[in-house]
Amino acid sequence: MKTSRQRVLEYIRSRKVIGVAELSRVLKMTPANARHHLSILQEQGLVRVVGQAAPEGKGRPAQLYSLSEQVLSNNLDRVAAAALDELLVGLEPIELEQVIGRLALRLSRAMQLGEHKDGEARLAERPGAHPAGRSLTQAIYQAVQRLNELHYQARWEAHAQAPRLILGHCPYAAIIAEHPELCRVDARLLELMLDRKASQAARLAPDPQGGTFCLFVLEKL
Repeated sequence: MKTSRQRVLEYIRSRKVIGVAELSRVLKMTPANARHHLSILQEQGLVRVVGQAAPEGKGRPAQLYSLSEQVLSNNLDRVAAAALDELLVGLEPIELEQVIGRLALRLSRAMQLGEHKDGEARLAERPGAHPAGRSLTQAIYQAVQRLNELHYQARWEAHAQAPRLILGHCPYAAIIAEHPELCRVDARLLELMLDRKASQAARLAPDPQGGTFCLFVLEKL
């Protein structure tokens, strides 16, 4: 079943340019809810403001929204969803976990690909292998930096029970409703980078600023 935000995104894709009034009328949601979904999609880089429409009677001009240039230029969300459908169809649970592990390993290796000062490409340390003397705090800082290079808007918090990683942006937002297993890819990715188990405590939970976040808790050794 599609989420309201996914329905909003699909309607924008079909109509090219829309306003809040049209969106709320067609999808049968309040204007406030329509603005809320548009605001989050805009924050996630999936939609953008492209102009204004003259107001009906008194009032301010209404903003018009369209898909972002990033989405329009590559259509990667649809391609990724189709590829995952093809890859995962008919898999047994144990096979699915194996695929998730391999995807996380590929991401981890790609994130750890660096360059020497002379420009020669190299593969950084093996995922999860901590250099001598590196603390968990240092490992988390490094993981957060690498996650933010992939636009996760990551940060972390110390906690009495165990450290927590907060991801302020879901790179898979456009297809996560169809493929929630991608959350498990993120958990495995954290495990590979930090060499300890990570469990998801919240997915796309609302934050006070009107956006969403995902929360992962690290196992305390």
